Amino acid sequence: MLSFFHKRASRLCRIIFSILGTNSTCRAYGDSVRGSHGRSPVSYLKSFSTLSPPTSSSSSTADFLRTSLGLSPEQALVAAQTIGREPKPKSDAVVALFRRYGFSSEQITQIFVKNPQVLWCDADKILGPKLQFLSENGFADEVLARVLSADPYVLNRSLEKHIAPSVRLLKSFFGCSDGVISLLLTKRGTWVLHQYSEAMEPNIEMLRSLGVPEKSIVKMLLIRPRALARDVDQFAELVNEARRIGFDTSSLMFIHGIATLSGMKKDKWVSKIEVFKSFGWTEEQVRAVVVKQPQVMDSAEERIKRSLDFFTNELKWGPNELCKYPNSLMLSFEKRILPRTVVLGHLVSKGLVDKKSIGGAYLLTDAKFMNKFVQCYLADIPQQLFDLYQNKVKAHVA
Repeated sequence: MLSFFHKRASRLCRIIFSILGTNSTCRAYGDSVRGSHGRSPVSYLKSFSTLSPPTSSSSSTADFLRTSLGLSPEQALVAAQTIGREPKPKSDAVVALFRRYGFSSEQITQIFVKNPQVLWCDADKILGPKLQFLSENGFADEVLARVLSADPYVLNRSLEKHIAPSVRLLKSFFGCSDGVISLLLTKRGTWVLHQYSEAMEPNIEMLRSLGVPEKSIVKMLLIRPRALARDVDQFAELVNEARRIGFDTSSLMFIHGIATLSGMKKDKWVSKIEVFKSFGWTEEQVRAVVVKQPQVMDSAEERIKRSLDFFTNELKWGPNELCKYPNSLMLSFEKRILPRTVVLGHLVSKGLVDKKSIGGAYLLTDAKFMNKFVQCYLADIPQQLFDLYQNKVKAHVA
């Protein structure tokens, strides 16, 4: 067993080096999971060096932002170039309306930059009634400003068809405004205002009738309100399928299961199950992993296949190990699996670490892994291997 891990460590070390170099022989593992990161919605405040020559439109908008919101010339110009259109005479009324509700200049600017359409809205007929309704339903000025500056697209929704009925539904569900506010201040919490449908209330009652805890329903309102907004019959099909797979209605994984099922066509789900079976898994073994971590099925088929290939053929893991550590199937090869496997393989080959502990090691944070498996064994880890791991971690932190 030790010789096996020694050989694996040497082989995987070469793989890691190849990734770091120009000849990426393991690029097939990494390309499918390499993501891009978008800029912050308010990064314009820090990006003055990226200014392009001002146009007449941006100059006019910048002048408006300087005089109405007190922005510096640089901030106003960057924001104006993002907004892209000139203000209208009624734009002054829009700013004045936000001011009356306690919005700061920064918050108003964020709203205009993220959703320029607001700048040209009718303050009295369109925006005013929406702000008034929210204010009268428990959204104090500070809370209102935080919610709308974080997601100004809420202001594009109909007051009668979306905002009002969804707020009333949430107040009925929580029993007070405090719960509604807490939800909407949470990241992605305003999604429910965009996805509201009349089917939400009976769908929530359906979950309650099956013994789904209130906290789990709140989770669904947060992560997948679109599923709750489905036609009652369609939602019932999702619920029944989740129960058939084996999800426990009292577990939070039941909600994650419905969320995963709702975002995937039936044939795609079956196709992913077949990927597992191609590695010798039975239907029951696949269900065991999915019930424990349904988000495994959110991965693309190719990524699932590559993950299974690595764990099956390189680490000799079977369904039992992966059912114990299903989150391993969702981890990045370049950022975590391969660098840690090199370190762990070396430690196992030297008899310093029990093979049984490596499954949990993949799930640790970088800091905890470094402390438990690197710092503690500095005298036993070759400098080349230590430098390799350090460089790989730094490359993905930078």
